[in-house]
Amino acid sequence: MDNIINANSRYTSRSWNILNWNIRGLNSEDKCNAIKEKIEESACSIFCIQETKREHFDHSYIKKLAPKRFNKFAYSPSEGASGGILISWNSSVFTGEVGQINKFALTVKFTSTHNGQIWTLTSVYGPCNCPARDKFVEWLNNLQIDAVDNWMLAGDFNFYMSISDRNRDGGNMNDIMIFNEIISNLGLLEIPLKGRNFTWSNMQSEPLLEQIDWVFTSIISDFPNTLLLPLARPTSD
Repeated sequence: MDNIINANSRYTSRSWNILNWNIRGLNSEDKCNAIKEKIEESACSIFCIQETKREHFDHSYIKKLAPKRFNKFAYSPSEGASGGILISWNSSVFTGEVGQINKFALTVKFTSTHNGQIWTLTSVYGPCNCPARDKFVEWLNNLQIDAVDNWMLAGDFNFYMSISDRNRDGGNMNDIMIFNEIISNLGLLEIPLKGRNFTWSNMQSEPLLEQIDWVFTSIISDFPNTLLLPLARPTSD
Protein backbone atom coordinates (compact mmCIF):
# COMPACT_ATOMS: atom_id res chain seq x y z
CA MET A 1 0.00 0.00 0.00
CA ASP A 2 1.11 3.56 -0.58
CA ASN A 3 0.48 6.15 2.11
CA ILE A 4 1.40 9.70 2.99
CA ILE A 5 2.85 10.75 6.33
CA ASN A 6 2.33 14.39 7.28
CA ALA A 7 4.80 15.42 9.98
CA ASN A 8 3.95 18.60 11.88
CA SER A 9 6.44 20.23 14.25
CA ARG A 10 5.58 21.07 17.85
CA TYR A 11 7.61 24.27 17.75
CA THR A 12 6.79 25.78 14.37
CA SER A 13 3.91 25.80 11.90
CA ARG A 14 6.11 24.01 9.37
CA SER A 15 5.12 20.55 8.15
CA TRP A 16 6.22 18.17 5.41
CA ASN A 17 5.05 14.98 3.73
CA ILE A 18 6.69 11.57 3.36
CA LEU A 19 5.45 9.10 0.75
CA ASN A 20 5.76 5.45 1.81
CA TRP A 21 5.06 2.53 -0.56
CA ASN A 22 5.79 -1.18 -0.93
CA ILE A 23 5.89 -1.25 -4.73
CA ARG A 24 6.46 -5.04 -5.13
CA GLY A 25 9.16 -4.47 -7.73
CA LEU A 26 10.27 -1.62 -9.97
CA ASN A 27 9.97 -3.87 -12.98
CA SER A 28 8.10 -1.74 -15.49
CA GLU A 29 7.79 1.76 -16.89
CA ASP A 30 4.22 1.84 -15.57
CA LYS A 31 5.51 1.44 -12.01
CA CYS A 32 8.00 4.28 -12.46
CA ASN A 33 5.27 6.53 -13.86
CA ALA A 34 2.93 5.61 -11.01
CA ILE A 35 5.57 6.55 -8.43
CA LYS A 36 6.28 9.89 -10.09
CA GLU A 37 2.56 10.68 -10.19
CA LYS A 38 2.15 9.83 -6.49
CA ILE A 39 5.16 11.95 -5.56
CA GLU A 40 3.53 14.92 -7.25
CA GLU A 41 0.11 14.14 -5.75
CA SER A 42 1.53 13.84 -2.23
CA ALA A 43 3.76 16.95 -2.46
CA CYS A 44 6.32 14.99 -0.46
CA SER A 45 9.85 16.02 0.46
CA ILE A 46 10.94 12.41 1.07
CA PHE A 47 9.80 9.15 -0.49
CA CYS A 48 10.46 5.62 0.75
CA ILE A 49 10.00 2.50 -1.35
CA GLN A 50 10.19 -1.07 -0.08
CA GLU A 51 10.65 -4.23 -2.14
CA THR A 52 12.28 -2.48 -5.08
CA LYS A 53 13.73 -5.78 -6.36
CA ARG A 54 16.69 -3.79 -7.69
CA GLU A 55 20.35 -4.32 -6.84
CA HIS A 56 21.50 -0.84 -7.85
CA PHE A 57 20.30 2.77 -8.17
CA ASP A 58 22.01 5.78 -9.74
CA HIS A 59 20.98 9.38 -10.42
CA SER A 60 19.73 8.61 -13.91
CA TYR A 61 17.32 5.99 -12.56
CA ILE A 62 16.11 8.32 -9.77
CA LYS A 63 15.24 10.86 -12.49
CA LYS A 64 12.91 8.23 -14.00
CA LEU A 65 11.11 7.88 -10.67
CA ALA A 66 10.96 11.40 -9.33
CA PRO A 67 11.00 15.11 -10.13
CA LYS A 68 14.39 16.88 -10.30
CA ARG A 69 14.10 18.24 -6.76
CA PHE A 70 14.83 14.72 -5.46
CA ASN A 71 18.58 14.94 -5.85
CA LYS A 72 19.76 12.77 -2.93
CA PHE A 73 19.11 9.09 -2.27
CA ALA A 74 20.27 5.99 -0.41
CA TYR A 75 19.35 2.38 -0.96
CA SER A 76 19.63 -1.13 0.37
CA PRO A 77 20.13 -3.49 -2.59
CA SER A 78 17.87 -6.41 -3.25
CA GLU A 79 19.22 -9.93 -3.10
CA GLY A 80 18.40 -11.01 -6.60
CA ALA A 81 14.67 -10.37 -7.02
CA SER A 82 14.00 -10.26 -3.27
CA GLY A 83 13.67 -7.13 -1.11
CA GLY A 84 15.40 -3.81 -1.67
CA ILE A 85 14.72 -0.40 -0.08
CA LEU A 86 15.08 3.13 -1.44
CA ILE A 87 14.87 6.53 0.30
CA SER A 88 15.18 9.74 -1.72
CA TRP A 89 14.87 13.35 -0.56
CA ASN A 90 14.95 16.98 -1.61
CA SER A 91 18.21 18.48 -0.32
CA SER A 92 16.76 22.00 -0.29
CA VAL A 93 14.44 20.84 2.52
CA PHE A 94 16.66 18.33 4.35
CA THR A 95 20.25 17.28 4.52
CA GLY A 96 20.57 13.53 5.06
CA GLU A 97 23.18 11.42 6.83
CA VAL A 98 22.92 7.75 5.90
CA GLY A 99 23.15 5.39 8.87
CA GLN A 100 22.55 1.68 9.10
CA ILE A 101 21.89 -0.25 5.89
CA ASN A 102 20.88 -3.89 5.85
CA LYS A 103 18.40 -6.05 3.94
CA PHE A 104 15.65 -5.29 6.50
CA ALA A 105 16.00 -1.54 6.83
CA LEU A 106 17.59 1.69 5.69
CA THR A 107 18.15 4.56 8.15
CA VAL A 108 18.77 8.22 7.34
CA LYS A 109 19.19 11.05 9.87
CA PHE A 110 17.62 14.24 8.50
CA THR A 111 18.35 17.84 9.42
CA SER A 112 15.94 20.58 8.35
CA THR A 113 17.59 23.27 6.24
CA HIS A 114 14.98 25.73 7.55
CA ASN A 115 15.25 25.40 11.31
CA GLY A 116 17.93 22.79 12.06
CA GLN A 117 15.53 20.26 13.58
CA ILE A 118 16.98 16.72 13.52
CA TRP A 119 15.07 13.47 13.22
CA THR A 120 15.76 9.93 12.05
CA LEU A 121 13.79 7.85 9.55
CA THR A 122 14.07 4.08 9.19
CA SER A 123 12.34 2.52 6.19
CA VAL A 124 11.51 -1.10 7.04
CA TYR A 125 10.91 -4.21 4.95
CA GLY A 126 10.15 -7.34 6.98
CA PRO A 127 10.47 -10.68 5.16
CA CYS A 128 7.57 -13.12 5.13
CA ASN A 129 9.43 -16.39 5.57
CA CYS A 130 12.05 -17.93 7.85
CA PRO A 131 15.00 -17.89 8.37
CA ALA A 132 15.08 -14.26 7.15
CA ARG A 133 12.00 -13.48 9.25
CA ASP A 134 13.72 -14.69 12.43
CA LYS A 135 16.76 -12.55 11.64
CA PHE A 136 14.49 -9.55 11.07
CA VAL A 137 12.85 -10.07 14.47
CA GLU A 138 16.27 -10.27 16.13
CA TRP A 139 17.45 -7.10 14.38
CA LEU A 140 14.30 -5.13 15.20
CA ASN A 141 14.27 -6.20 18.84
CA ASN A 142 17.89 -5.08 19.26
CA LEU A 143 17.47 -1.70 17.58
CA GLN A 144 18.95 1.05 19.74
CA ILE A 145 16.66 4.09 19.92
CA ASP A 146 17.69 6.85 22.31
CA ALA A 147 14.77 8.13 24.38
CA VAL A 148 15.51 11.75 23.45
CA ASP A 149 15.72 11.15 19.69
CA ASN A 150 12.96 11.97 17.21
CA TRP A 151 12.74 8.65 15.38
CA MET A 152 10.26 7.30 12.86
CA LEU A 153 10.01 3.72 11.57
CA ALA A 154 7.80 3.26 8.52
CA GLY A 155 7.22 0.47 6.05
CA ASP A 156 6.09 -3.09 5.50
CA PHE A 157 6.75 -5.05 8.69
CA ASN A 158 4.82 -8.16 7.56
CA PHE A 159 3.43 -8.42 11.09
CA TYR A 160 0.05 -7.50 12.50
CA MET A 161 -0.57 -6.27 16.05
CA SER A 162 -4.03 -7.74 16.69
CA ILE A 163 -6.43 -10.37 15.34
CA SER A 164 -8.58 -7.42 14.22
CA ASP A 165 -5.82 -6.59 11.72
CA ARG A 166 -7.21 -9.40 9.52
CA ASN A 167 -10.63 -9.76 7.96
CA ARG A 168 -10.62 -13.52 8.63
CA ASP A 169 -10.05 -15.81 11.57
CA GLY A 170 -6.79 -17.69 11.87
CA GLY A 171 -4.29 -15.03 12.90
CA ASN A 172 -0.99 -16.16 14.39
CA MET A 173 -1.16 -15.24 18.09
CA ASN A 174 2.51 -16.01 18.63
CA ASP A 175 3.49 -13.50 15.93
CA ILE A 176 1.13 -10.93 17.45
CA MET A 177 2.72 -11.32 20.88
CA ILE A 178 6.25 -11.14 19.44
CA PHE A 179 5.52 -7.97 17.50
CA ASN A 180 3.77 -6.19 20.37
CA GLU A 181 6.57 -7.11 22.76
CA ILE A 182 9.14 -5.63 20.38
CA ILE A 183 7.17 -2.39 19.98
CA SER A 184 6.90 -2.14 23.77
CA ASN A 185 10.60 -2.89 24.28
CA LEU A 186 11.58 -0.19 21.78
CA GLY A 187 9.26 2.35 23.40
CA LEU A 188 7.44 3.18 20.18
CA LEU A 189 4.09 4.84 19.54
CA GLU A 190 1.91 3.82 16.58
CA ILE A 191 0.76 6.52 14.18
CA PRO A 192 -2.66 5.10 13.26
CA LEU A 193 -3.77 4.90 9.66
CA LYS A 194 -6.87 7.00 9.02
CA GLY A 195 -9.52 6.04 6.50
CA ARG A 196 -8.57 2.41 5.87
CA ASN A 197 -8.52 -0.74 8.01
CA PHE A 198 -6.16 -2.90 5.95
CA THR A 199 -3.06 -2.32 3.84
CA TRP A 200 -2.60 -5.66 2.04
CA SER A 201 -4.82 -7.91 -0.04
CA ASN A 202 -4.22 -11.25 -1.74
CA MET A 203 -6.36 -9.86 -4.59
CA GLN A 204 -8.71 -12.86 -4.71
CA SER A 205 -12.44 -12.68 -5.39
CA GLU A 206 -13.04 -13.12 -1.64
CA PRO A 207 -9.80 -11.52 -0.46
CA LEU A 208 -7.76 -11.97 2.65
CA LEU A 209 -7.08 -8.47 3.98
CA GLU A 210 -4.41 -7.58 6.53
CA GLN A 211 -2.81 -4.57 8.19
CA ILE A 212 0.93 -5.26 7.91
CA ASP A 213 2.27 -1.78 7.03
CA TRP A 214 2.98 0.48 10.01
CA VAL A 215 4.39 3.81 11.07
CA PHE A 216 5.86 4.20 14.56
CA THR A 217 7.59 7.10 16.29
CA SER A 218 9.53 7.52 19.49
CA ILE A 219 7.07 8.26 22.32
CA ILE A 220 8.67 11.60 23.17
CA SER A 221 8.54 13.41 19.84
CA ASP A 222 8.74 16.99 18.64
CA PHE A 223 6.16 16.07 15.98
CA PRO A 224 3.03 15.05 17.94
CA ASN A 225 0.56 16.02 15.20
CA THR A 226 1.90 13.55 12.62
CA LEU A 227 -0.82 11.95 10.48
CA LEU A 228 -0.83 8.79 8.35
CA LEU A 229 -3.20 8.83 5.39
CA PRO A 230 -3.80 6.30 2.60
CA LEU A 231 -3.59 7.17 -1.08
CA ALA A 232 -5.52 5.54 -3.90
CA ARG A 233 -3.65 2.56 -5.35
CA PRO A 234 -2.76 3.22 -9.01
CA THR A 235 -1.49 -0.31 -9.78
CA SER A 236 -2.31 -3.82 -8.56
CA ASP A 237 0.90 -3.68 -6.47
